[in-house]
Amino acid sequence: MAVTIYDVAKKAGVSTATVSKVLSNTPYVSEKTRAHVLNVVEELGFVPNVAARGLNKARTYIIGLAFPYASDYLFSDPHLLTFMRGVEQVAAAQEYNILLMPARAGEEGGSGLLRLLRTQYVDGAIIVGMHQMEAVADRLRYRTLPTVALGYHSLRGGENTVHADDRNGAQMAVEHLIQTGHERIAVISVNRNLTALEERMAGYRQALATRQLPSRPEWITWGDFTEISGREQAGRLLGLSEPPTAIFAFNDRMAIGAIQQLQKMGVRVPEDISVIGFDDIPAAAMFEPALSTVRQPALAMGQAAAEMLFALIGGQAQSFPARVLPASLILRHSST
Repeated sequence: MAVTIYDVAKKAGVSTATVSKVLSNTPYVSEKTRAHVLNVVEELGFVPNVAARGLNKARTYIIGLAFPYASDYLFSDPHLLTFMRGVEQVAAAQEYNILLMPARAGEEGGSGLLRLLRTQYVDGAIIVGMHQMEAVADRLRYRTLPTVALGYHSLRGGENTVHADDRNGAQMAVEHLIQTGHERIAVISVNRNLTALEERMAGYRQALATRQLPSRPEWITWGDFTEISGREQAGRLLGLSEPPTAIFAFNDRMAIGAIQQLQKMGVRVPEDISVIGFDDIPAAAMFEPALSTVRQPALAMGQAAAEMLFALIGGQAQSFPARVLPASLILRHSST
């Protein structure tokens, strides 16, 4: 049978109200009594009920982490998993729990988040891909729940957002390819309305324009973030009458898929075609050849988003300007 607050009070010889004050760190309890009650809590192995704990401070000590992706995609994406780890590290330090809210098949984007908000069971939420939840964004704006967005858009426009410097990261990657002698540089992007992808494309075009190099429509292809799509698009690019000598994929998984297809077709990487990815997932360094990539500081992005959210929850600020973390170019064997 689980230990209750009544068991603690009886063992400590105090009222349940006193136990509750000690657990919620309320003043007006002597240090002697506080220490005694905490010793009894430890001795009995009492675990406070989170919901009950929240009643004392109008908090639940739970934050939501909402995604516009189904769970099978979410848990297969190393970048998102690293971001989640950063959020969890800060939440643990704040003694908070995290409630994951992936999308459900057939549901309107953000419906799960709205459903959760109606329960008033979270103190705040970090929302990934707010732009993909436009159908419910207006309803979310009328709620006072503190929210932070991973990406370029939040309920407050560009405020309370955390993202990497996608444009500069892409520009660095393409400039590296140009400096190593490439002029025919292709892109594998994703045909989604994502500002991060638009910024990477802008960086790609800007680097080419600076060197007065062409950006041909046939050199811009569309995957879906997966290795399979990277393989498909690399095969299509290699079949062109004038194929590229370098491929810049907008995530590492597509870049790895591209290399797999090139190798299958007898093309050497980087001797015949150089390949660069984006994200720097763990597999990038372990792949053969090791993948050159643009590193997004996913762990730091998760930490920054959580720190921002807890500052909003605690009332230290009403809003924050966008937090832009620098991207960095990681050169490995696939492009050198």
